[in-house]
Amino acid sequence: MFLLVWLVASVLAGTPDVSVAQDHQPVAPPESALVGTIERFEASARRLVLQTAADAHIAFIVAPDAIVRLGSKTLPAAELAAHRGRKAKVRFTQANGRRTAHWVVISSDPPRSGNGSGEVPPR
Repeated sequence: MFLLVWLVASVLAGTPDVSVAQDHQPVAPPESALVGTIERFEASARRLVLQTAADAHIAFIVAPDAIVRLGSKTLPAAELAAHRGRKAKVRFTQANGRRTAHWVVISSDPPRSGNGSGEVPPR
């Protein structure tokens, strides 16, 4: 009974007691996903830019432990630049205005271009 009274009084007073064990686990930011076309990858900055169907250009920082997949193959992140023009799905978290890519799946379909050759036109 005393503990209950003391706990209610502490809460009402707004002064939490540090002796009460609290199990606070860090909460990971929620994960989101985005599909677009790989526009570019800047390896030195680990910066991936996707162009969405709405013509938005969305930048991500690729996490050091990010998984990059093409079909059944796992690729190093540095190979993202070689897949410019291909569709990709990125799973990412966002914190402090920064998007961090944790998982990138590249479409095995060839890159699209306007000339029908399968090559990506230079920018």
